[in-house]
Amino acid sequence: MTTVAAIFEASYRRFAGRPALVDGPVTRTYRELGDRAHRFASGLRARGLQPGDRVALVAPNSPAYIEASHGIFTGGYVRVAPSDKLHPDEVRGIVADCAARALVVSPEWAGRLDGIDAELIVFGEDFEALLAAGSPEPPDAPPAPGDLCALLYTSGTTGLPKAAMLTHANWVAMMRNSMVELPVVDPEDVVLHVAPLSHFSGYVEPTYSARGACHLVHAAFEPAAVLDAIERDRVTTLPLVPTMLNLMLPDAEAGGRDLSSIRTIMYGGSGIAPDRLARAVRVFGDVFVQFFGLSETPMPLTALSQRDHRFDASGPPPQRLASAGRVNPFVELRIVGDDGTDLPAGEVGEIVVRGDTVMAGYWGKPELTAETIDAEGWAATGDLGRLDDDGHLYIVDRKRDMIVTGGYNVYPAEVENAIASLEAVQEVAVVGAPDEQWGEAVTAVVVPRPGMTVTEDEVVAACTERLAGYKKPRVVEFVDELPKTGSGKLMRRRVRDRYWAGQARRVG
Repeated sequence: MTTVAAIFEASYRRFAGRPALVDGPVTRTYRELGDRAHRFASGLRARGLQPGDRVALVAPNSPAYIEASHGIFTGGYVRVAPSDKLHPDEVRGIVADCAARALVVSPEWAGRLDGIDAELIVFGEDFEALLAAGSPEPPDAPPAPGDLCALLYTSGTTGLPKAAMLTHANWVAMMRNSMVELPVVDPEDVVLHVAPLSHFSGYVEPTYSARGACHLVHAAFEPAAVLDAIERDRVTTLPLVPTMLNLMLPDAEAGGRDLSSIRTIMYGGSGIAPDRLARAVRVFGDVFVQFFGLSETPMPLTALSQRDHRFDASGPPPQRLASAGRVNPFVELRIVGDDGTDLPAGEVGEIVVRGDTVMAGYWGKPELTAETIDAEGWAATGDLGRLDDDGHLYIVDRKRDMIVTGGYNVYPAEVENAIASLEAVQEVAVVGAPDEQWGEAVTAVVVPRPGMTVTEDEVVAACTERLAGYKKPRVVEFVDELPKTGSGKLMRRRVRDRYWAGQARRVG
């Protein structure tokens, strides 16, 4: 088994003269990308870091983000990539949890994280100074397949962070599994990254770098700018979260642009309504591939292939467009009942998976690891689903309570904790409600304290002060009481069911 570092080193040599990164008028070759990755890795060593130390990246998309990420992988460090949309206190919690030794941030983040005990490196002049002081030579002691390469953070059900530990072997398996699901990955690819490099695009980029593709990076997502770039730069590959595709559709359907260079649009993070997806196929063609995976069991566990996206445009979209696709050939997947026994096609149960992408465990949480992965290597996903007779997986609901909005994960507990800080709130339940644009809308159902009043603005403000913007409620409803069990426990499912009545699936 090889490592991400070894694959990158091979790319730096094999595709040395080919373009790797385009940054406005500046194009860097794979030789230059390797040079800068090595300089970053050795620069960290000069500041006292050792292989295995955690390095956190907090910044919007940029070519330098990719360079730093490559340096982390090749230097044997552990990549930690909190979203730059998080609240500073949330980033502080992640940095403290993983004991990050270095924090690499964009200029706008430099003043938000005072007091953190980590080496601070700011993209721009500071980053360039670190590179200038480093060595362009590869590290003397490259990482081994079993070494950690990344911590993928997701909010815990208590509102506290938890991180899935991925080894180099895990990540290489993710790259392999991705390649077998994609129609083509080669040096002629031009990949446009508008999805976050901290999440979806960051999982895609190494796969395409392994084959010498050229990467274009946009710091922010603007639908018209993406379509302009496709036409101007002859983009072939576009990783997206479904919300982005939804926002691009009106401009794309208006016509007037040459989008013929696109040969792969991959999407993941949540589903897309079949009618909306069918519209996208009519505009872009059968270029779509859907990946399904989790932080604990990275994508693609299943994939909805380009062939699956082909249909007669004159008729209704096929049912399979509502699925997450078929199981990857390197993954074992089962649907099990509450007693752990396999269920037949058509019956709904928990999705459990096994394979070499399954995480090594949760960082610092051995008990939670043991609860999630059994002795035979089967990982419980917490998602409920069913398989049809053709092997398509349909995600029906979540055994746990996570909300997916715009491709980002939100746990109700963290939003409820923020809202409950208001004196006038007696109780609150946060659920995901169906939303055409975002997949699910964070929805707060609030019981005011008797004799007191609370407004929607106050509820949203309480979340804005403590949480990332995408976690604040898009809908706030006030009720006299919440449904409870006989023992007084909140019946969250009943709260959700009011919003999902009549929907074919219970997740966005």
